[in-house]
Amino acid sequence: MIITIQTTAVKENEENQSLVNIFNQKLLEKAAELQHFSLRHLEYIEPIFDDVVIYLVYNDKNQMRWYIANDVCKEITELMHKEMKKLGLIPL
Repeated sequence: MIITIQTTAVKENEENQSLVNIFNQKLLEKAAELQHFSLRHLEYIEPIFDDVVIYLVYNDKNQMRWYIANDVCKEITELMHKEMKKLGLIPL
């Protein structure tokens, strides 16, 4: 299984003008951490062969959230929810 972590950049508006760069940097850092360390062990789980694309985003309340962007089987969805919960990340 190949896990790809993508980010959706925060768009600047009047409320978050001064924080946009910080938010976007945190998204990139968390994506790299998940991709290369935290979720690395899941790549070797058999017999799961589906690739997983996860997006990290900030919601309207400036909280980091995640979601699976592609169609995957129920087992992978449950596995990802379990692993992300262990890491303290809440789904979108």
